[in-house]
Amino acid sequence: MDDVQQKSSSQEIDVLIVIDTDYVRATYPNPSKDPNNPTGIDHNSQHMIVSNANAISGQGSADLNFSARAGDTVSFRGTSIYQNSDDAVIIYNIKYWSGDQVFNSFIYNSVERRQAAVPNLNSQNGLPAAAADITFASIDSKVKATGKENFYVQFGLYILDPNDSNKQILFGYFYWDPTITVK
Repeated sequence: MDDVQQKSSSQEIDVLIVIDTDYVRATYPNPSKDPNNPTGIDHNSQHMIVSNANAISGQGSADLNFSARAGDTVSFRGTSIYQNSDDAVIIYNIKYWSGDQVFNSFIYNSVERRQAAVPNLNSQNGLPAAAADITFASIDSKVKATGKENFYVQFGLYILDPNDSNKQILFGYFYWDPTITVK
């Protein structure tokens, strides 16, 4: 019997977004507190990464243009340059704004890992890894059609509460505009 497995023609495409929150806070000190009316920002603080097979241009920049095919699932995950430990970023919406509408609606999904690998705080170098229960979140959509879509990535930025360093509070809501090409 053949050990060849049949694979679906669709794929899962993961996009990691890292935000330099120091830059955002310094450049936009009075942002919107309304998630329906976020503050538009320039393209100097965002770093978007997708697998090289899907990158068209702008890998590692705010102007990532990546490819997908109808039927693919695209998942966005966001974090601050601090890995959300001081300032935190939550991607809360991916919104169409021009071109072809290639995405279906986006929804939040989570994956719970009961034994996720984390650094071992009882060792000098973090090894061997320890285990912890962690929930990973993404905002996902199935690609519905071919074309080129310009869309907004909307995110909330949270900062440490000046009165309680165990608590993060809203700083503001922001957005910028990358592109996807679906062939």
